[in-house]
Amino acid sequence: MLKRIIVGIIFLGILGLGFIFLSDKAIIEKDYFAKANISSFFYKDIISNKGTPLSEHTKFDPENGQEYAKDLLYPGYRLLFMNKNSTTNKNDYLLANVKITDENYRIGSEKIGIGTSKSLVEKVYKDNKRILDIHDGFIDGDTWIQYKFDKNQNVSEIKIYYGP
Repeated sequence: MLKRIIVGIIFLGILGLGFIFLSDKAIIEKDYFAKANISSFFYKDIISNKGTPLSEHTKFDPENGQEYAKDLLYPGYRLLFMNKNSTTNKNDYLLANVKITDENYRIGSEKIGIGTSKSLVEKVYKDNKRILDIHDGFIDGDTWIQYKFDKNQNVSEIKIYYGP
């Protein structure tokens, strides 16, 4: 992962103490998930924290009938969970991605969110690596972010997840 890192070393006189300052200019938001009030990636923990969703849909494999995913809808958020033990059918679900439509969700110093112009998104992420084959997808630290734009070229949805 290519990042611009500025390292400054300041030595404090006679005491010989050193201080190293690291700054990563490519990081737009330190924790996209915390901004969505997600502190755990386990299905059971999120249900405990966020409460009962507006709707929940379980997906089944048509070949073997086993559960493989759950799609939960909360106001402004759609969470997709994948069954990490689908071969054993233990139903141990982990968060795969979050789709955000909540207008209060804002990230970075520019407060990007629903309604932000595509030109501002492009400007803010200009130094970030793009997700291969996803035109409006960016890599910010260890988080992958995809933007969906409406007919006026304003953000209509933000999808966050950890890349492969």
